[in-house]
Amino acid sequence: MAEITIHRGTNAIGGSCIEIKSGKTRIIFDLGKPLMENGGGEIDENNLNNPSIENKILPNLKGLYKNDKPDIEAVFISHAHHDHCGLLNQINPEIPVYMSRGTRLLIETGNVFYPESLKVHIKNIKNFEHWKPVEIGPFKITSYLADHSGFDASSFLIEVENKKIFYSGDFRGHGRKSVLLDNFEKHPFKNIDCLIMEGTTLGNNHNTGYASETAIEKGLSGWFAIQTDIGFIQAAGSNIDRIVSIYRACLKNKKIFVMDLYTYYLLTQLKQVSPSLPPHKNDNIRIYYIAGHSCAIAENLGSSFLYENKHRKIELDEIIEKREDIILRLPLKAADKIAQKLAAKQKFRYSPFIFSMWKGYLDNDDSYEAFCKKYSLIMHHVHVSGHAYLKDLKRFCKALKAKKIVPVHTLHSDMFSDLFENVYRYEDGVTFEV
Repeated sequence: MAEITIHRGTNAIGGSCIEIKSGKTRIIFDLGKPLMENGGGEIDENNLNNPSIENKILPNLKGLYKNDKPDIEAVFISHAHHDHCGLLNQINPEIPVYMSRGTRLLIETGNVFYPESLKVHIKNIKNFEHWKPVEIGPFKITSYLADHSGFDASSFLIEVENKKIFYSGDFRGHGRKSVLLDNFEKHPFKNIDCLIMEGTTLGNNHNTGYASETAIEKGLSGWFAIQTDIGFIQAAGSNIDRIVSIYRACLKNKKIFVMDLYTYYLLTQLKQVSPSLPPHKNDNIRIYYIAGHSCAIAENLGSSFLYENKHRKIELDEIIEKREDIILRLPLKAADKIAQKLAAKQKFRYSPFIFSMWKGYLDNDDSYEAFCKKYSLIMHHVHVSGHAYLKDLKRFCKALKAKKIVPVHTLHSDMFSDLFENVYRYEDGVTFEV
């Protein structure tokens, strides 16, 4: 019998870590930095910066970490969000870490720009291709490309001892790759013994009034169409679906899309995986060179990238001159410096401030509202979750018809039994057989 242990995730969102064992072969799926304590409590920042098994930041996994004799055959990472890969610095370098090419590019780009506390250094990386099995001992593991706000994310089919286990990772059915969930319905797997499925949105305020990424693009286009002054937008540079939505809405309204070097460099790297991504020749993207970003590129990559893309560089004077045609997606501090100069020249007329991230971030960070107050701007929340809503969770379960459904990456595993059939709930660290 295959043995499964969810080391973290049965009663928390983020910090996912799942072990599957067959005989003496042990495989880990995700090794994430936790976002919260079990049950949703605030996590101790000092513990987070000094992870250990004792302070429960590191899952209690013998044979995984630097000072252990390696006893884990491999680690598979579903995507590049830190709550799924943020503890990889801690593992023994002899243990191979498998991930998609896009996940690797996201991590490597982060290592150019992020502060040291957020960098993920891995010495033994192996890339898998979606839909092509990887065989390790008795395991056959196949990645399935997932629709998620994390680019090139994976779900995994794990076949071992004549059993089939499916780990959803983080997924949704309303992003730019919604066809992937449709494909599960059209071509369902057979004989899934256990589905380990995320339930992030259950019981939480993730509904924003927008149903899909397509609706986000239309919403952004509507705001851009009526602005009479510069538009500000706050969105994660690594949320590629959202960056594409902004890009397309800008094109439709003949706006200049101003982004930072991190976002632009990341797009150029991810084109290796998805060539249809922007930038494209003679398009509307311009780059505002933030000093820290320029230095990071020069120090880590050399200066050639900066010179090769100098034709896209936009200076403050041009932003002031073309302010009504500009959509500015920059870190808030950089946006504030520009806003000060703009306000000194002329009071803002109708400048939308669009917050295009999870609304919960506003509860712990008042800088966005302070920015709006400072410049008399109205904040508009234009966002859709990176995780599946209930109707798509139900579609997923119906398509897979698993004999056993186990909740993970959720604060509301108690809701699963009322919503889905064949639900089995386990606490962190409890081993069960399939």
